[in-house]
Amino acid sequence: IIFDNINFSLNENDNLIILGKSGAGKSTLARILCFLEDPSEGEVWYENLNLHKLDKNKQRLLRKQIQYCFQDQKMALNPYKKIKNLIQDGLENFNLQKNDDLILEFFDFFSLKKQILKQKPYELSGGEATRVGLIRALVLNPKLLILDEITSALDIKTSKEILTFLYDYQQKN
Repeated sequence: IIFDNINFSLNENDNLIILGKSGAGKSTLARILCFLEDPSEGEVWYENLNLHKLDKNKQRLLRKQIQYCFQDQKMALNPYKKIKNLIQDGLENFNLQKNDDLILEFFDFFSLKKQILKQKPYELSGGEATRVGLIRALVLNPKLLILDEITSALDIKTSKEILTFLYDYQQKN
């Protein structure tokens, strides 16, 4: 048993940090919340819906509201696609209009160079890949953003920039 009788509720603009030793199940919990894994037992409720009892189509629709950023963004991004296509694919998956202006706005906010849009994930640094993963999630304007140790592989300066951005973004949205 990784978790036993875990319960939490979040209100709009709340933050929740789950701490624990390596192997304690933090990433597993994150993946369960995002439909990437099914719980071995118990239920997961979000906005009065039992997430894992929903049909796959309803789960897909909820994925726009619940976005997940992996520990290692380079591994999470399709290595054969250009960054711009990866971000736009996320919009298309939810029948949202491609929005280059919004993407560029996030790139400016994260101080990313525009030429990164023409690159592939393996050409990015860890900090750039983390920012791209965040942008890919944030262009969908999710209600719930789950971040799985997104700063663990980054230097202190880059980690601080990303955490400051997330704080500022949350205050504005």
